[in-house]
Amino acid sequence: MKSVKVPINKSKAIRLFVFFVLGVMLSSLFVLKPQFFVKGNYYGFVKVVGYIGTVIFVLAATVVSNKVFNRKPGLQIDSEGLTDGSMGVLFSKVLWKDIAGFKKLHAAGENFIAVMVKHPQNIISSEPNPVKRKMLELNFQTLNTPVNIAASRLKMDFDQLYALVQEAFDKKGLAVSE
Repeated sequence: MKSVKVPINKSKAIRLFVFFVLGVMLSSLFVLKPQFFVKGNYYGFVKVVGYIGTVIFVLAATVVSNKVFNRKPGLQIDSEGLTDGSMGVLFSKVLWKDIAGFKKLHAAGENFIAVMVKHPQNIISSEPNPVKRKMLELNFQTLNTPVNIAASRLKMDFDQLYALVQEAFDKKGLAVSE
């Protein structure tokens, strides 16, 4: 099977990045020119808000810039299985032999493809990164599967994406559930 790489839709990330950069600039203005925002000589509170805002917006811009400038695919499908990075975090590969099927989900205004795995606890415990492991646990608690593909964050139509993963699964000679 030929490897298929679906890129991340970066338009949302770019909008967020611009928003955070504007937040950094506004927060910095609170620090550098507090007299623009308050009358009198009571600048302390405005400066503290400016420092806190600057730190928060710089951290957020850094995280989002990682998504914008990252060249890794959002989803990679190959002969061994699939690797989901649609949330901006690249998880370990889920092998075809560990997948029981797929389900279409709609939650929080977004479409997801739930990857139904045979042994979800094995997928969760095999993740070496503790932050990623916690994300998998939260996915499992809320959606009954640790692996979900966020279709709206990929540069492919939801139905096309679902058909692609289902076709790849079928080619491995396994039964697919809806």
